[in-house]
Amino acid sequence: MADDVEIIKPPNTLKSKVSIGGPNAVDESVIARAEKVISDMKGSYIEWVAEDFKKVEAAYKDLVAGSGDRQQNLDKIFAVAHDIKGQGGSFGYDLVTQIGNHLCRLIERFGDNNPDEVENEAIKIHVDAMKLVIAQDLSGDGGDAGKAIISGIQKMDERLSD
Repeated sequence: MADDVEIIKPPNTLKSKVSIGGPNAVDESVIARAEKVISDMKGSYIEWVAEDFKKVEAAYKDLVAGSGDRQQNLDKIFAVAHDIKGQGGSFGYDLVTQIGNHLCRLIERFGDNNPDEVENEAIKIHVDAMKLVIAQDLSGDGGDAGKAIISGIQKMDERLSD
C-alpha cells in the first residue's frame, strides 16, 4: 500500500534578503571596509582582553583561595575564557583562540567539586599563555613561538587526562 507523499520546499527567506548586484549588494569593497573596521578595533580589543584577564584572574584567585563554590569559580573562568576565545580570532589572535579552547575543554573535564592544585596550576598556565600571546603580539598562529606554546599546552592537557 503506497501512501501519497507531498514534498514541501521551505522558503529560503535569507535568499530574498540578499541582493545580487545593485546598490545593496555585498561586494569586495564592502568586505574590505568591514575588514578595515575590524583592523581599526584591534587597539580596543587589547583593552577589552586586558579587562577580561582581570576578571579571569579574580576568579582564579577565588578558586585557589577556596572562596565560594569551586564550580562557580570554574564557571566564571570558563565564561571569560570562552569570551576571550571567541574574540581572539576576530582580531587576528588565532593562538589566543586555540589556547582559550584548550582551557575551556580542560575546565569541562574537571567535573568534581574537590580542590586540586594541579588543575588550578593548569588553569594558570593557560591564562598566562594567553597573556603572553597578547603581550608579545603573536598574531595568527604565532609562528615557531606559537607552535611551542601549543605543543606545551597539548602535552600538559594530555598528562592531565591520564
